[in-house]
This record gives sequence, structure tokens and C-alpha cells, in this order.
Amino acid sequence: MNDEVISESLTRLHDNVKYNGWTVQALAKGQILNKISDVYCNRMISNATRQLIAEIFSITSNLGIQANEAFNPDEKVIQALVTNISQFSNDEDVLCDTFQSIACFIIQLLLISTQPMSVLLHRSLMWLVSLFCEKLDKYSPDVEEVAPLLEIITSGITSTDAMVQTDAASACASLAEWSPIYEHMQEQKLCSILVANLSNDKGNARPKVKCAISYIIQATGYFTEEMIEAGLLSVLKGFVNVSYMSQEVCFIISNICVEGEHTIDKLIESGVLKEVARVMDAAEYRARKEAAFVICHCCASSNRRHLEYVIELGMLTAFTDLLTCMDVSLVSYILDAITSLLQFGELYNQNNTNPVAEKLEEIGCREKLEFLVESQCFEIHAKAFTILERFYGDDEEIAAAEEITDYQPRSTIDSTIEMLIRNSATTTSQPFTF
Repeated sequence: MNDEVISESLTRLHDNVKYNGWTVQALAKGQILNKISDVYCNRMISNATRQLIAEIFSITSNLGIQANEAFNPDEKVIQALVTNISQFSNDEDVLCDTFQSIACFIIQLLLISTQPMSVLLHRSLMWLVSLFCEKLDKYSPDVEEVAPLLEIITSGITSTDAMVQTDAASACASLAEWSPIYEHMQEQKLCSILVANLSNDKGNARPKVKCAISYIIQATGYFTEEMIEAGLLSVLKGFVNVSYMSQEVCFIISNICVEGEHTIDKLIESGVLKEVARVMDAAEYRARKEAAFVICHCCASSNRRHLEYVIELGMLTAFTDLLTCMDVSLVSYILDAITSLLQFGELYNQNNTNPVAEKLEEIGCREKLEFLVESQCFEIHAKAFTILERFYGDDEEIAAAEEITDYQPRSTIDSTIEMLIRNSATTTSQPFTF
């Protein structure tokens, strides 16, 4: 079909849509949307014909922008397709025809990705790609079919537009759930590009980029080394003590710690742990809680150099103060960390004194441990008692505490059951009466 025949056919379609009330549902049943999308993308047609197709899409989607010269045909068509997805989310015919139409444009844009595109078109395309990436783990397409989208995501991360960056970061976070794509992501250096853009403070892009990095590190350790090499730690170091970012940044650092001793070494060398120690002293509770988990993970390595560095940070008072918080999980982690620190102190035992034990006693840690011995949580009770017995066992207080070595947490239910059993035992010898 030449352009003249195509134009004549589209003119009749345009008139039916505009004047005879042909709806998008009617067009979708005949799969007309993807057919005219194919014409738009893959046929040699004039600008007038392109404009005609754009107006058909605009009218059927009720965009009301067909007369607005500020929008070029590409923008009108993409906006119309995006609108179809949101307006007709429960109409399977419209969705199928729309998605097939979108596929035509994505393929075309992949072929011309080296050419500049308008911001509106880039935003719409990136939003569609991010939606597609969210569903990868459910549909599991062939990885070679998805890999070409990484070029679009890369261009989105490096875009100067905050909305485009935000959707590109969302796409990266979604890809982290689909392991078959990892190798291709690494080839594209997507995570390195994310790190490079973390300092972008335009619009709402930075929070989403930060969330994407956090999500990727939490989902897999595959890219941690790449992001560290790209300068992630130096970027995080500048954000640790920013009040509204402290909690999330410490959460990222905490997840980096669990990757192994080599990552803790890099955290020490970069100076990040010093900034985390400052959070322990000054920040609000939620940030201090995440910072405490960082310290706990460092102590869990049982590496002498790491334990010595934790002690030298000078934040043990703030760290042990969290023993009195109401978070059982955090208290348990801190007790494990204290045990590791005290074991480290035994290596420097002089004159039967443990310097770490003495330091902890000076800052009031021992009193907190004695308080935790009375905890109704058996795990907390056992850990606190074990520490006191092992590292402060020669004192009179612990000798007195030996009376509770057989401690079992009891509740009112336990007491009630015991009373019933006792009463039952005393009444079994009596004859049965009504």
C-alpha cells in the first residue's frame, strides 16, 4: 500500500472515530490500534499521515490535545497508549491491542535510541519499561528478549529529567528480582550508573535512586562489589549524617556489612563507620537503631581488627544504651556483639582483668545486663546471664544471682495451670460427689 491509499483509509477511520462515535473498544476488537501503530512505525508515510494517526489515537483516548501544536505526533500517540492502560485496565481487548501497539514503538525507539527524543516521549517510554520490568518475575520471558531494554534504562538513569530517572531506577530495582538478567545488567554497568546518579538532587530522583540501590543490595550480593568500586561508600559517607537520610543510609550500610569481612574492611578504610558512630550519638531512635545493626554486624565477623576498631570508635555508651529499648531483636544482636567484644578483651587480660569488661562496667553496661537477666524473654535472659556469669563471675552480685540459674520465664497462665494441678492432687483422695 502506498501513502495515498493509506492516507485515504485513515481519513475514513478518522471521520468515523470523530463523527460516528467509534470507540477505542470497537477499534480494539478489530485489533486496529496495533495495525495503525505498525503503519506509523514501519511504513514510509508523510508527516500529514502521521498527524492523522496521532489525532485518531488522541480522540479515542479522550486526551483533548489533537489541536495542540505543542505536541508532536509521537508524543500524542504514546500519551494516548499510556492513557489506555490506565483508563481501560479491566478491558482485555483494549489492553492486548494497546500492548501490541506499544511493542511497535519500543522496537522503533530501540532502533533510533541514539537520536534525541522529547522529554514527554522519554517519560512515557520509561514509565512503560518500568511497568514491564515489574512483571518479569511473573512471566519470565527469554532473557535475550528483555536485554535490549537495558539500553533504554541506561539512557533513563543518565537523563537530566527527574521523572525519567525515577522510573529508570524503579526498573533497575525490579530487575534485581529476576536473576537471569544479572549478567546483562553487569555488562551495561547499570548499578555503577545508579551510584553515579545518587548525588542527583533534582526533583524526586535521588530518593528513588537510593531506594533502588538499597533494594538491589538487599535482594542480591551480585552487584555489591561493582557498586563499591563505583564509589558507593564515598557517596553514602556524605549522606550518613543527613537527618532525613540517616536511617535509610545506615540500612544500606548494614546490608553491605553482611556481605563479609572484606566489605567491612572497605567500610573502615572509607571512613563510613566513623560517620555511623556519629549517628549513634546524635540521631533519632530509628536511625540509631539501624546504626546499631551496622556495629553488630561488624562485631559478628569476630575479626580482631574489626572489634578493636569498634572499641576505638568511642560510641560504646550510646551503643549499650540501646539495651533498654523495647526491640527484642535489636537487644539480642547487641548482646551478641557485647559477647564478641568481651571475648576480644580476654586476649588482653592482664592481672586477671578484662579491659573491655572494665570499660563496659564504667559506662553502666553491667547494670543493664543485670536488668535484662529479669527479662521475660528467655533468649534475652539467657544471653545476659551468660555474659554476667562468664565475664563478671567473681563478684558477689553474680554469686547472689546464682539462685536464678534455673530460671524459667513464668506467666499468669503458668501459675493458673500449676494451681489447678495442685488442687486436683489434693482432691483426688476425696470420694466423688455431686
